[in-house]
Amino acid sequence: MVPTRRRPSASVQQYIRDTFQQQVIGDGGCVEWPPRSPDLNPLDFFLWGYIKQRVYATSPPTLQELRNSITDACASVSPAMLYNVQREVQSCV
Repeated sequence: MVPTRRRPSASVQQYIRDTFQQQVIGDGGCVEWPPRSPDLNPLDFFLWGYIKQRVYATSPPTLQELRNSITDACASVSPAMLYNVQREVQSCV
């Protein structure tokens, strides 16, 4: 089985273009992304979610353990991971 995408009818597409004009994100045409879009910011795209997931896997009971957990999570980010994030972000552009 091959997955396919349903496309809206021509009248629906025209309604969307008429209603939203230059704000439509979809097939055909370039879309300008805001300069600080979290979709294109590597820290928002990957790092903060990764760190949060690692730090709060178990709730640190003390402030010092929280600090240690954050430090350990940051240290666990490898150059290969950063390279992959860079590739993913570039593929979004």
